[in-house]
Amino acid sequence: MSANAELNRQQAITMVEAALANGVEHAVLSPGGRNTPLVLALHDMCEAGRKLILHSVIDERTAGFYALGLAQRSNSPVLLSCTSGSAGAHYLPAIVEASAGQVPLVVVTADRPEELQSRGAPQTMPQGDLFRPYARFVFDFGTPSSDQPARWTAGIMAQALAAATGHHPGPVHLNTPFRKPLWAPGSTIPEIDPPILHKVHVGVVHPTARDIDCLIEDAVGKRGVVVCGPDASGRISPHDVNAIANFFGWPILAAPVSQSRFGANQNVVQHQDVLLRSPKVLEQMQPEMVILLGDTPSSGSLQALLRNTPQMVAIDVSGMWRDPWHSLEWTIASDIHATAKTLTERPAISPPKGWTSEWMRLNQVAASAIQECCSDHIWEGSIAHHLAASLPDGALLRMASSMPIRDVDSFATDGGKRICVSSNRGVNGIDGFIATTCGEAKVHDGPVAALSGDLSFLHDVGSLSTVPRPHQPVVITVVDNQGGGIFGFLPVAEHPTGFEPWFVTSHDHDIPSICAGHKVPCTSVTSLSEYTSTLNASLKENGLTVIHVRLDRAESTELHHTTWASIQTQVESAL
Repeated sequence: MSANAELNRQQAITMVEAALANGVEHAVLSPGGRNTPLVLALHDMCEAGRKLILHSVIDERTAGFYALGLAQRSNSPVLLSCTSGSAGAHYLPAIVEASAGQVPLVVVTADRPEELQSRGAPQTMPQGDLFRPYARFVFDFGTPSSDQPARWTAGIMAQALAAATGHHPGPVHLNTPFRKPLWAPGSTIPEIDPPILHKVHVGVVHPTARDIDCLIEDAVGKRGVVVCGPDASGRISPHDVNAIANFFGWPILAAPVSQSRFGANQNVVQHQDVLLRSPKVLEQMQPEMVILLGDTPSSGSLQALLRNTPQMVAIDVSGMWRDPWHSLEWTIASDIHATAKTLTERPAISPPKGWTSEWMRLNQVAASAIQECCSDHIWEGSIAHHLAASLPDGALLRMASSMPIRDVDSFATDGGKRICVSSNRGVNGIDGFIATTCGEAKVHDGPVAALSGDLSFLHDVGSLSTVPRPHQPVVITVVDNQGGGIFGFLPVAEHPTGFEPWFVTSHDHDIPSICAGHKVPCTSVTSLSEYTSTLNASLKENGLTVIHVRLDRAESTELHHTTWASIQTQVESAL
């Protein structure tokens, strides 16, 4: 057998063994020649009955977002591998999202050997620093040689996994040049000595006694709120959020991608977005202190509250400062669970009388107003409202960026059912929505419903043909207003000539026909009753389906404004 093939085999097997030993259970592969050693090593592990699932996705951009979905929903590292050249460059959007969203991806790009670099060789480009600004760890193994002991290879892989899954999780990048022949017939699986397989252990970070003392001292006697920002991976337990809020006696203001939003906790203000659109509510209910959990909320009205809060403290084990409002005073670098447990060991604080109950009263007023505004006519708000209300316990609700997540925030009410929520809120992009949804569906135990605008859907429409089809019901509702409806809420909408062609980007694509071309069932609906009946039926049918709702963009923008105004009037009359 060729010496190069043997060295390639040894390194690839060692890398895979080390990855499996450190929690990798899924690998997403795209076809190519240069990553042959790694692909066959992964294949052989599956053949040997190891705990590993392989996914083949031919388009690397789609593969990156599919892996992102797998890792985001399972909250565990996923290996992502491609061939050399431009293939790895297609991972960049997903890696940027994984970095900002703290999603653990182990990206392994195959490469040409050193003697082919900078010589104009085909499918060869500088790859080592492709993702450096966004990766927690970057390493180039170099071409395998007899001078590279297996212990060293396993140690590097363990180091990468530690960075990917640590207290500030995210993507890591390993570049692996291989020299031909990449594989030779008759090769065997080398024996890997278990003691060399370093295992990663991420310890619990507890708050210091001074952290807790200062937090309690600052909060005594103050009107405060606990704000739960996005947490698509579900790292923040609703139980811990409830424990922290109960300790201080404060309400919970939950973003739409917080796992505390639907059916999880008492004293959750689901309708903070519409409540805080009222200047009177914002003035009367302005807290004196905020405890921020999770990622940065994107609701403009909630951001106004945070911007005006005199004191804000975050609890984040990574120690990151999430403070675009310049209001954050300090961050407690601790596990939220450990902080909640430590607080519950202390005597609870008595909050100002009537503070939390007033928040909950106004929340109920808003809920009734929303119910009334979303009861008959089909528009974005009523679609988001009835979509959330139709989901059974244990379902996953996926929201595209732009208007869908904002419509859920404004108009979805809590029916008491415990549903999971997710969205790509790392950098809030519309890209990769379909692929990420299918990746999350692969590891989610239950039906999945996704809400998308037409541009988000079209941006990732190629994924309909390239990602593995889900086994359970996955229903994508596409609200088609023929362009970017969100821009109608921005000042640029008043531009006399530039708004339509460069911001709305109107299109004439026939989404049902596009779905048919990809062999995806699609139903077009024109009324709210038709939508809900189609949705309920689709949630019982295994596989991927699309519900297409065509709306008038201008009418939709006006309905948003009038509905928000109506809700505001009813809330202010209750003050």
